[in-house]
Amino acid sequence: MRKNLLLVAILALFAVNFANAQTVYFNGLGRAIVTNSSLKGLALDPDTLGSIPDTANTRKGTGGYTLLDLGINAQPSKSLRASAILSVRNEFGGFYGDGSRLIFRQMRLDGILNKVVKYEIGDIDLSMTPYTLYNFAPVYDDYEADIFKIRRSIVQYQNFNFGNNWRVQGFHGSSALAFKKYVQKINISAFGARTRRTNFKDLPDRLLVGGQIGLVQSKHLELGGNYISYFDVENTAPSIITNLKNDVLTGNYKIKNEFGEKLGVALYGEVGTSNFKYDTAKITVENNDYFYDLGASVKYNPLDIKLYGSYRYVGPYFSSPGAQTRRINDFGTPALFPTVGNNEALARTPLLFDRISNEDMRNLAIQPLLMNYLPQYNNITPYGVATPNRKGISIGLTAGGADKKFVADVMLDKLSEVVGEGTSGSDNKRDYFGLKGGASIFINKIIGFEKQIVLNGGFRYENTERKTNAIKLESTLIDAGFSVEILKQLDLMGGYKSLNAKGNEFLAVRNAFNLITGYNNFQLDSKQNIIAAGLRYRFSRNTYFSGQYLWINYNEKAFMFNDYKINQLFLSYTMVF
Repeated sequence: MRKNLLLVAILALFAVNFANAQTVYFNGLGRAIVTNSSLKGLALDPDTLGSIPDTANTRKGTGGYTLLDLGINAQPSKSLRASAILSVRNEFGGFYGDGSRLIFRQMRLDGILNKVVKYEIGDIDLSMTPYTLYNFAPVYDDYEADIFKIRRSIVQYQNFNFGNNWRVQGFHGSSALAFKKYVQKINISAFGARTRRTNFKDLPDRLLVGGQIGLVQSKHLELGGNYISYFDVENTAPSIITNLKNDVLTGNYKIKNEFGEKLGVALYGEVGTSNFKYDTAKITVENNDYFYDLGASVKYNPLDIKLYGSYRYVGPYFSSPGAQTRRINDFGTPALFPTVGNNEALARTPLLFDRISNEDMRNLAIQPLLMNYLPQYNNITPYGVATPNRKGISIGLTAGGADKKFVADVMLDKLSEVVGEGTSGSDNKRDYFGLKGGASIFINKIIGFEKQIVLNGGFRYENTERKTNAIKLESTLIDAGFSVEILKQLDLMGGYKSLNAKGNEFLAVRNAFNLITGYNNFQLDSKQNIIAAGLRYRFSRNTYFSGQYLWINYNEKAFMFNDYKINQLFLSYTMVF
């Protein structure tokens, strides 16, 4: 009751302020989802002599919800705007408001100060460079089918995964200074956010602050400087037993030139250092390290083809929480059929399917320590390109896009460890080989057909090897799909995903200081795939209804009976206004 009264009071306050605004407008999103799922397989019904069928877990489930996010925007002047998003959610099965949830999803003030400085205060989205502040995608999905993109977009929206931004609460300001001689302009930005608030006992406030300065000398030369600091604030807790401070300072450049109208060449890169210091009542740990990432590209404009390559070195103690934090918790518990097995229930390992459909597996906060991960999903760069203890080359090729008939790319990674982890000797370093790529082909534009016909395909292969204390781990990820407009605005969709992984790895166990204290021997021989088929009707560009059916299969040979199948009917209606 008190929460409802508080919300009413806040709404009334907004209404009074909005009433005085010169311009008030609304936007938002409405969504309704219904799922019907079933679970079966040897994990539930073993067929060996003496085995007991699972009687502890459900075999079927129905779920879903309705959601309305209403954005209220008030603009008293051209230089000031106040906005809030009120989110109302009612879980499937709740009637007359029973089980509904009413929250403010976002509150923000933004504007322009003296026509010079743009600012944001409140819930804001921030990113910088891949080595400072960057919310990287943990699994390659650039060319997945539209039928899967629908599911992924819902999860991303609910978890504020907008591009490579991190959602934080704080302020952000930026400005641009133009010049007539020697330099075209200088861009300046700064931000500050609180990522953890004190518990008023032994955990202090934790802040994230930083800034960028970018100099555009001409169309041929750009220089930049980046600084970010992640630290605990003294005197914000009576009894402080820990004190963290992590600073990252980098510089980046881009030099480019065009030779006629056909050829463009660019040199680019980023270099920097980090300082990690963690104090406790008994011990202080401090590490300094550095990285450099230097690359070049050549583009042939008539064919819209670009070839690029880079070499990077990231030290074993390079620490950048804003760039190394994972957005997915690999060891989270799936909301759908969380356990399988009888007696001592076996927690179900999150699958590819859960990564595109489970809204509760995402990590929304920047973490001070490197998070645990499952190597079959990404073992080469589990913490993005800023993954510590890596060196080697990356080579890639992109094609298409200008005529919008197709877009394709391929990329090769040949990396190794800087320092061998867990062994000694000349053959103690892991070698990593990765190959990924794909294409989207717009058949209708190639043949001049009015209705949309799109084919998608992508792949990713990873191999990790080490001779001493032998490691051999391979994984192959495949994406395929299509979208065909069979009637006006009615699309027939299909998609396929598979991930096969086999081998072993030694996964590092880290302490509170980010130091390795041991290793877990990880072995697997697993296969999983998803087949999906469905329809989508597009009422408008931002409003559509989708109905799809999915067949999910999982088999893990390393663990007896740990294989099962999930079938799911998924219905969704989305309206953006």
